[in-house]
Amino acid sequence: MTSSGIEDATHTPVFAPFEQKPWSQYGQAHSFSASGRPKTKSGTSATSLNILRDNFTISTWLLLGASLQCGLVAAFGARLWIVSLPVLVLGLRCIKTILQAAGVLKNPYMEGVIPGRTTCHFPDKDGWYKGSPSNQSVAVLLISARSNHALGMLGPGYKEAGEFFSQCVKWLEEDAAGRGFLGMTQWLNCGDRTASNELLLIGYFRSVEDIHGLAHHAVHRAPWKWWNESKKKLDHITLTHEIFWCDAGNWENIFVNCKPTHMGSSVVKGGDGKWRSPLIYVSAAHRSSANRLRRKQNQAEQQRQEETDTITGEVY
Repeated sequence: MTSSGIEDATHTPVFAPFEQKPWSQYGQAHSFSASGRPKTKSGTSATSLNILRDNFTISTWLLLGASLQCGLVAAFGARLWIVSLPVLVLGLRCIKTILQAAGVLKNPYMEGVIPGRTTCHFPDKDGWYKGSPSNQSVAVLLISARSNHALGMLGPGYKEAGEFFSQCVKWLEEDAAGRGFLGMTQWLNCGDRTASNELLLIGYFRSVEDIHGLAHHAVHRAPWKWWNESKKKLDHITLTHEIFWCDAGNWENIFVNCKPTHMGSSVVKGGDGKWRSPLIYVSAAHRSSANRLRRKQNQAEQQRQEETDTITGEVY
């Protein structure tokens, strides 16, 4: 596709406009609620359960289960139900998994998965998905925390730090359009150690100024002050942040058989007051990484691209 053709192209969005602003992935996981916003799942959040599971090694969890069974045997004797109950539950779960794999039962992990390839292309203020790829500047905030205390997440100050951060995200969600907040996801670092891992949050913003707007607002100054007053007692808590500023034409992404995640879970508000996801089905304008970056390849790069496409059978 020529550059003029790309500029004139109109792209197909994955989702219709939303009347209510969807919660960020962080907001959904933490069961945020507000009038005029979609309802989130009630109960213990997925984040809390995952962090709790990560707080102990696999061997510790196995020992906890074994100790519980020993306690039941000590209290009630070696009755058949005490011995057979865990085996029965495990067997039922195995049967359920087999039926899901066979397609007899619905696989919950496929819920929300968008088949095929999608990418991000932000709509204009009128709600049109058109023009060149990587069409909007984006600022990305990576902020992480980890407890190095022997008690992990139960160590002093870690819970308070998490609550302070949730307040900051709630403030962003209250006026996402005015505060330049596009979305946020969260992750556990699985490559460092086997328990009490680093929790990473990735926030997408309209600009660096919007990130600094959060940093210097009262909602962030309060925890900042708390940290400085308490830091002598909190040397077991790791905190990090990184900011990346990507001008238009300097970012790209691709999602294959994927639920909305990363930048794909963000939303923007249009001039009509409706909220739109940037996810679109991959078109000719977005068929290669170079196209998505609006990058003109030299002859050697074009040859390498053609060779790769021939070998793999699909443009990257």
